[in-house]
Amino acid sequence: MRVSSDPTFVEMIPNVTVPIGRDAVLQCTVQDIENYKVAWIKMDTQTLLTIHKHVITRDKRIRVTNNNLQWNLHISKVEEKDKGYYMCQINTEPMVSQLGYLDVMVPPTIIESSTSSDTVIEERSKVSLRCEASGYPEPIITWRREDGKDINLGSYGGRKYSALRVEGEYLNISQVSREDMGAYLCIAANGVLPSVSKRIILQVNFRPKIRVPNQLVGAASGSDVTLECRLEASPSPLTSWIRSDGIMLLNNRKYDITEEKNGYKINMKIKIYKLTESDFGSYKCVAKNTLGEKEGFIRLYEIPPPTANPKVTQHYEVYLPRLREHLHSNSSVQRKNSPASNTLMDESQEFLSDKTLRPASSESGAEDETMPSRPLQGSPNSGGFHATSFSLSISCILVLMELMMQL
Repeated sequence: MRVSSDPTFVEMIPNVTVPIGRDAVLQCTVQDIENYKVAWIKMDTQTLLTIHKHVITRDKRIRVTNNNLQWNLHISKVEEKDKGYYMCQINTEPMVSQLGYLDVMVPPTIIESSTSSDTVIEERSKVSLRCEASGYPEPIITWRREDGKDINLGSYGGRKYSALRVEGEYLNISQVSREDMGAYLCIAANGVLPSVSKRIILQVNFRPKIRVPNQLVGAASGSDVTLECRLEASPSPLTSWIRSDGIMLLNNRKYDITEEKNGYKINMKIKIYKLTESDFGSYKCVAKNTLGEKEGFIRLYEIPPPTANPKVTQHYEVYLPRLREHLHSNSSVQRKNSPASNTLMDESQEFLSDKTLRPASSESGAEDETMPSRPLQGSPNSGGFHATSFSLSISCILVLMELMMQL
């Protein structure tokens, strides 16, 4: 004959952790249940949820299943309020029970009321941005710049410090510069997806600053020219181009005014078409915002049109006094040799090729200052002068002069 025993729990109820919105199952394992009943109770509210295979609560997300020794409490689409202790109870005398814990993880949420919004501050001031978030587990706050640049952490001991990411509820910048301007992301994460972030714009205001790449610009009359000014300003300034006579220049067929913006940096350009005499002179670029005004100056001057280089012709000169001196010094030798004409011709050719044929110069030596000369017409470039034929002609003249001296 079998003796019945009271029901007992086989094992402890495993604790369950689920993200919000998921389904959860709490398992209670009981043996020797026989005619006893198992009930599930929510401890913090003392709410009876199920008895045996029946659901007592009106919450349609709750149901119970039995599989041999296991009595399972199912909660679908878990909510944050479902977190807490649950009791599995057997209606013995006295009643026995055990507890299991349901932990509900909640993804982070930015608390807008206590988080900084877009902030405007003047340069060289200090700023503190705050980001607060809720969630379970408690979210970790991380700051980073949207453009991927390092965050300025200030200067300490003469050194500047920066970091790609900063952790904590507050982001403090002790001395703000224009380089700190931009979008900052406050990111809250706790391991439960999705993480969340908020975008906070930090605008740093400062007076306009202008740099002129070329203060002197030259161009020829009738050509086109472009003048350029590079400026930095925040808030965005009003800009203009003004001529030396005080006239503000506008976009038209004569002037093409453009601006290239990159954050607080602006590249101002004006293109002037078909320059005339009245276009040359001074121009200024002007930038003005709520904190001040700045001007940059450019001088546009005229470049004369290029002229063609004159063709340089070299003239060759023969110095006749030297020729006569040479003939006189060699006259005794020439009389002894025969035939005289051949000797004179050979010497004259050698003399011309080695001594007397050279380019004329504007700067003559002292030994040539009083020496009369007769230029030969033509030059090597023009093809009007031939050294060989010229030498032969001189040789013939020398022969005739020699014959006349003998008479």
